[in-house]
Amino acid sequence: MLPVDVVFLHVRRSPAVEAKVRASAEELAALYPSISRCRVLVEVPARHHATGKRFRVRIELSIARREDIVVERGPAGRGSIAADDALARHKADEVDAAFTDIAVVLHGAFDAARKRLQTLAQRRRATARARALRAKAKAKADRPSRAGRDAD
Repeated sequence: MLPVDVVFLHVRRSPAVEAKVRASAEELAALYPSISRCRVLVEVPARHHATGKRFRVRIELSIARREDIVVERGPAGRGSIAADDALARHKADEVDAAFTDIAVVLHGAFDAARKRLQTLAQRRRATARARALRAKAKAKADRPSRAGRDAD
């Protein structure tokens, strides 16, 4: 069983969200068994009345003999928007509106973590495959040829 730390910042602890996080973390552990620890941070970075709650999720995965994987999903911080730039303001609000549903943000973060782990596993398999091919080629080169034995 993977140890999962779920931390809520500026948000009430929700048993449903915590259960979803633990289930998603177990799916990642099934995909990549070398995960030794998972820490998930669920927060509302800024409490603005006009924009509503926008959630941010940060997933930190500790992997044995590897560096940690960190995935973060949430609204992008942006400075002030000029009054005449109404189109950009509306487009930015559309993009940030996706972060108001915690289930969507969690799904996006765990999906990104799954993709990162799949990439890591593919690299690891490719390295192992290349190492095996080099060892096979070296063994074949070290072995005396049949033609040399037949000539004696």
